[in-house]
This record gives sequence, C-alpha cells and structure tokens, in this order.
Amino acid sequence: MNLQNVEFFGLVESAYPNVPFAGEREQKNLYVDLSNENYDPIQGQRNIDTQIELLASLEKYGLDGAMFTEQHNGPIGSLPGSLAGAAYLAAKTEKIKIVIGGPLLNAYQSPIRLAEEIALVDTLSRGRLTIGLPMGLGQQYHSLSMNPATARARHAEGVDLLVAALTEKGPFAWRGEHFNHNYVNIWPRPAHDVEFILPSGGSLETLEVAAKRRFTYQTVLSERSQQVKTLNKFRDLCRAEGYEPDPRQSAMVIEIHVAETDEIARRESEAAYLWNYQNYFEAPVTDSFPPGYTSARSMRGILGQGWGIDTKKMTYEDLIENNWVIAGSPETVRAKLEEAITETGVGRVILNFSLGVKPKWMVEKSLGFFSEQVLPHFRKDGLTLAEREPNNAGFHTNLEYEHKRRKDVPNPAIVRDGYLVDVTKTWVDGQDARIRPWTEDAELESANV
Repeated sequence: MNLQNVEFFGLVESAYPNVPFAGEREQKNLYVDLSNENYDPIQGQRNIDTQIELLASLEKYGLDGAMFTEQHNGPIGSLPGSLAGAAYLAAKTEKIKIVIGGPLLNAYQSPIRLAEEIALVDTLSRGRLTIGLPMGLGQQYHSLSMNPATARARHAEGVDLLVAALTEKGPFAWRGEHFNHNYVNIWPRPAHDVEFILPSGGSLETLEVAAKRRFTYQTVLSERSQQVKTLNKFRDLCRAEGYEPDPRQSAMVIEIHVAETDEIARRESEAAYLWNYQNYFEAPVTDSFPPGYTSARSMRGILGQGWGIDTKKMTYEDLIENNWVIAGSPETVRAKLEEAITETGVGRVILNFSLGVKPKWMVEKSLGFFSEQVLPHFRKDGLTLAEREPNNAGFHTNLEYEHKRRKDVPNPAIVRDGYLVDVTKTWVDGQDARIRPWTEDAELESANV
C-alpha cells in the first residue's frame, strides 16, 4: 500500500463539557433529557469559535480535510446545522476538503431539501465538500421525533433519492415507499460529483449500501481487530458488486495527540480522553437502540464489535493498548499511525484532535508537532494532496470562468419589435441581438409543444 496517497482528515469538535459528571447526574443520556439550563451561551460561543478557527487552520498544517460532525439535542458537538458550518468554513479556506459527519438524512422531511443545501455549499466551496450520511445515534431518534421503526428503509430510499437529485437532470418524478415527488429538479446543481461517506458501528445494511453505491465506508467505535474484520467484509461486498475498492473507499477514526515525549503527551491528554469515555457514551441501551432502529443481524454485528464494552472503566492504558487512542512523541505516533494504516488497509484516516475538552493551545501544539514531525513521514515529496491532486471544480478567475462555462445553454432573452432578442447583446452598438422572429402565435405554439 502506498502510504503517500493516504488522506488525512483532521477532526475537531466543539463539545460543551460544563455539565454534571455522568456518574452523578440523574439524566443518563447526553442526547435526550440533559437540561439545557447547564448551557452558558458565552462559553458556547467560545467553543464554536475555537472549533471553526482550529478547523480553518488545518489547511496551513497540511492536512487534506477539515472534518466535524453534526449532533443534536445535547452537549457533544455544537453545530447542529452542519452545512451552515461547512459554508462558513468554505469562506475561511481555499484548498482543503470540507468533510462533515452529517447531516441526519432522516431528520429531513425530504432529501430534496438536503440536496439543495449540499449543492449550494458544494458550489460555495468550489467542489471541496464531502458528506457523511450517518443513520444518527439511536438517542437522537427520541430527541428529534424520528421513527426508528422505519429508519433503515427510509434512510436507504433517502440516499437513493438524494444521489439522484444531485446527479440526474430534472425534472423527474419519484415514487417510493417513503417519498413521493412530482418534480425533482434542484437548483443550483453541485460543482462536482459529491463524495459520500457512510459511518457505522458495524451494521451490515450500511456495509451493503456503501459497497453498492461505491461510497467510502467509515468504521467507528470499535477496537482494531474488529475494524479489520469489518473493513475486510466491506471489501468483499465491493468485490461481490464487481469491482476492486480503492483504498480511499475505507476510512477509520483515530483519536490522536502529539507532544515532545510519551509522558508529556499522557499528562496533557489523559484527562480529556477519560472525560470522553466516561461521559460521551453514557446511555441506556433502550435509548441507544430503540425498537426497529437496527435489524437483528446488524445488532449481532454491532455487539460483536464490542459495543458492550463499559467505556467508563477504560483506563488510559486500555485506550492506548487497544488502539482507541494514539498519543505520544512524534516517533511513537509515526510508528503507530503507519501500523494502523498497514493493518487496516485504509486510504483515509480521520484524526480526532479534539472533541472540545482540550484547551485550544494544547490542540494547536499537537497539530504543530503532527504537521512538522509526523506528516512529512507520509509526504516524502513535500506536497499536500491538494497540490498533488488539484481540484478542478468551479473557477477562480474570470479567464477560467470563460473557458469552463457551458456554451450550449440559452442566453437570457426578451421580445422586442417582433423578435426574440439576446439580452447579452442589446447594449453593444452595431451588434445584431435578434435571435429569430417572435409573435404571440409562436409563443402559443411553443407552449403547446
């Protein structure tokens, strides 16, 4: 496997950690009934500002993508409108990919609205947008009043309709079990073929959809051995569909922290990681997996990946030894990161630098070490992938616009003096702007065609 072609996405979240400790609060679920009376808008603004500033800075650190997730109804992640955040980030950056782990397709009345938002942000970013389409945590089906019993079928049909809306010429009709449209015809259309990622904790249905659609599959919330099994299963499903998957069609998430030495890395990051694992995943099983949210066979797969692990009891040593976290000196991180890529065969690595508990200075310090002493190990030519594989979507100059724009679409026209007239030529002296004769009879004849 060519390590030089591996994509590194930097993940930064904006958790609001100023909530009662999970072991002492009455509400055991961060996404359902934890009261927002704990929320301080000033602190929340600081968290979001810090997240956006760090994400925008990933471009100068040489990473290939800036990633964040969409979360709802709780303190883990403060950007419930992920496409609004992506649009803001597009204005702050120039070349880096913008990757969002969301939005929740099942939270939309129709995928058509989502398609419009994706197309707009993709246009604003000039084709740098990559979209994750998670099912959403089971807890969020309670808080957003989504129906878990139809979640899988609705999501699968929604993905089909979303892709069709983004790629096919309209208008066309859609008749499905969950969606019914007379006119699918989005404006604007995206600037390029939008990339999709399907994150999952081991659902077989998600693996099958990703393989069929040739989406990137992202494995989450499991130990390394289970990640390898899941990714190998995914590749087998791709081959069953008749193609050999590109390494970048497989992705994994690794929490990461780089410092001067292994011991300093531990002192800096241990408390933040333990907060994540003692608070983030706390939820009753009935909230995590409401009836109908997942099939019996997928549930077996998820449980087989270690969902039953009591994360509250995990120590820093557990997180390191079981490869949930890579933390240490640049030498340690280089070696473990290469080992992870080689063992899993992934072509995309999502490096989780912070869920929002680490202070900004600490994340920036870790990013500096990673950029200067880890990333060059995987970039022997000294080029970022944006430089080696430039994105040609959209345009940046007027000259480029004139060369790239379509010449086969009609120019704006009006009727004047019995002629259909090209508006773009009406203000040029001596230039004939007439297209063809036009009468009311011709208008009626055209309307009846």
